[in-house]
Amino acid sequence: MRFLGLGLSDRVPDAKTLWLFRERLTQAGAIEGLFNRFDTILRSAGYLPMSGQILDATLVAAPKQRNTNAEKADLREGRIPQNWQDKPAKLAHKDRHARWTTEVHEGKAAG
Repeated sequence: MRFLGLGLSDRVPDAKTLWLFRERLTQAGAIEGLFNRFDTILRSAGYLPMSGQILDATLVAAPKQRNTNAEKADLREGRIPQNWQDKPAKLAHKDRHARWTTEVHEGKAAG
């Protein structure tokens, strides 16, 4: 939306409309020139367009840790909680070192 300068209330064409527009540009012989111009603008702005790449800016929430107080105490001591040891699937889904929730900003840990 930001790239195209659209707001939440703006009308957006559907996929079929975009496809038909692209087909008309192709038939008119304009598509290659437009993409070359677009690449030039991207390069001058400091971006390096690469063919065959898809960028995905989806943000995915990290899984929430729902550990009991006893499990938290074991993890702080570096131990695997007793009821997790015979459940490899549970171990695979647990972040025992809190990597999923720790970010460092200006030398301070935030979690």
